[in-house]
Amino acid sequence: MDYKKTGQEILAKVGGKDNVKSLSHCYTRLRFSLADDSKANANAIEKIDGVMSVKNAGGQFQVIIGTEVDKVYKEILPMIGEGSAVSEDKKPKSFKDMANGVLDVFISCFTPIIPLIAGCGMIKVLLAVLLNFGVLKDTSSTYQILNFIGDSVYYFLPIFVGYTAAKKMDTDAFLGMALGAILLHPNFTAMAVDGAAYTHFLSAPVKLVSYSAQALPVILSVWLMKYVNNFFEKVCPNMVKVFLRPMLTLLVTAPIMLVVIGPIGSIMGDYFQGFCDVMNKWGWIAVGINAAIFPILVLTGMHNALIPLMIQMFAMQGFDPVLVPSGLVANIAEGGAAAAVAVRSKNKKTKGTAISATISALFGITEPALYGVNLKYKRPFVAVLLGSLIGGCFAGLCGVTAYSFVAPSILSLPIFAGGDGSSFIWAVVTVPVSFAVTFAIAWVLGFKEDEVEETEIEIADNEILAPIEGKVVALSEVKDEAFSTGALGEGCAIIPEKGEVVAPFDGTVEAIFPTGHAIGLKRTDGLELMIHIGMDTVELGGKYFEVMVKQNDTIKRGDTLIRFDINGIKKAGYDITTPILVTNAADYEKISANTNSNVTGSEALIYVG
Repeated sequence: MDYKKTGQEILAKVGGKDNVKSLSHCYTRLRFSLADDSKANANAIEKIDGVMSVKNAGGQFQVIIGTEVDKVYKEILPMIGEGSAVSEDKKPKSFKDMANGVLDVFISCFTPIIPLIAGCGMIKVLLAVLLNFGVLKDTSSTYQILNFIGDSVYYFLPIFVGYTAAKKMDTDAFLGMALGAILLHPNFTAMAVDGAAYTHFLSAPVKLVSYSAQALPVILSVWLMKYVNNFFEKVCPNMVKVFLRPMLTLLVTAPIMLVVIGPIGSIMGDYFQGFCDVMNKWGWIAVGINAAIFPILVLTGMHNALIPLMIQMFAMQGFDPVLVPSGLVANIAEGGAAAAVAVRSKNKKTKGTAISATISALFGITEPALYGVNLKYKRPFVAVLLGSLIGGCFAGLCGVTAYSFVAPSILSLPIFAGGDGSSFIWAVVTVPVSFAVTFAIAWVLGFKEDEVEETEIEIADNEILAPIEGKVVALSEVKDEAFSTGALGEGCAIIPEKGEVVAPFDGTVEAIFPTGHAIGLKRTDGLELMIHIGMDTVELGGKYFEVMVKQNDTIKRGDTLIRFDINGIKKAGYDITTPILVTNAADYEKISANTNSNVTGSEALIYVG
């Protein structure tokens, strides 16, 4: 894969750098926050070399690449630059838009600190191993020091989240950290004299609670701080702004945080603790259900929505007996189903893909198995869901519990080493059980390999595929002499049945009219093609047309070039017949067309010789 070229093409197809508000990535996918999702051409992005699939979920436009995502991310980052933030359109937002936005903020507040949480978590795991083997005693100073090193990220979580929340909301990151530090100041909790639950700021009651490991109060406070800080940024004189702005921002925000936001956040934290208690009591049922749901969450890109829940679970109780074990089972199940496809398939290419996907899934990267094998053949995906359910119930019954937040795989099995050590043993047993059960189900269900058509179409050099779906007619039937006489080129015309123009070959955009009604393309071997949507539609001034590319863009066969509203153009009184012409026909001995038929993008339309 040419990472730079792939990055350039992805950036162009998501609407360019001016449409990118922020960009992050996880193990397998780029996660764009876009100013306008409608500018992103999902169909075209899916056809880019190296891209597996595209999802729009959780307020993020996600481009699934696989394990090489970091290399593509590093190529795109300099292209975006620091000035990539754009102002959003002031159009009304739906409830779904707002919900996705809130979810995006919460995910983005935790994602950057996951490596740190994982690292500290592994220190706790190491400590548990040393304790179980008798190398250390829990009364030793060495144990105590290692213990608070591992706990540090959870204890000071409000400070870390204050920073990431401020970065996400594009406000002062150090003020965000200051708000987290205020919540954790030792003098604050020390004010609870004689068991008092409240103190006072001026005349307002301030609830005395421990905000250690709580993220929600600081996230809500940073949201308020953004507007307060922006206000003082505007009104403070430049001469004293350097200290007056942060001083006034803290004096306004911090009391509101302590009097109002903090207590509300702590109440919500209490409800979350209730959620944890319910999940813990459900036991094996909870693990089984969550494991069965997990592949669907990955499919929709919503699995990252569980990150705040998992981190809070570890922060509040120090372990997770449900969500991380569910993820382990689901990942192994993906590998088991893909392995069954590899064994049963008679196609060498399918076998190779499935074997590679199996190995990736066992190591925690499930997208190749999910998109490249199991979902592709449908029945193996059913096996994944059933195998995850059974494997999850087994893990729950055996008490498999995670003591650190790390992506679950066979490499990270030590995260289950805690307590009396039995969890680790049963986690090791859960892996072959989940794999074998899913493999057996997938084997019994089978799959029909011939149901999946190879998407790669062999195209002869003398063929041009149809750029529009519809009925083909001869040029002589076009009601415009410039076209019907062949003066502009030879070819045919299509009466569209779908309002979309796709690239009929690999090449470049030679010309694109601002109104979007016509486009000129050049194939890599020099053939030139003009597509003119409708008759006299230039008079519409671009209404009913949406252009997805620009001049000099490199295009791949199947890329969406233009979208248009067929009914709108017809109602405006215009003929929708679309001439498709080889404009350098003189370079070829013969031009013929597949007339009087209906065509799609996978069928030859024009033959050149």
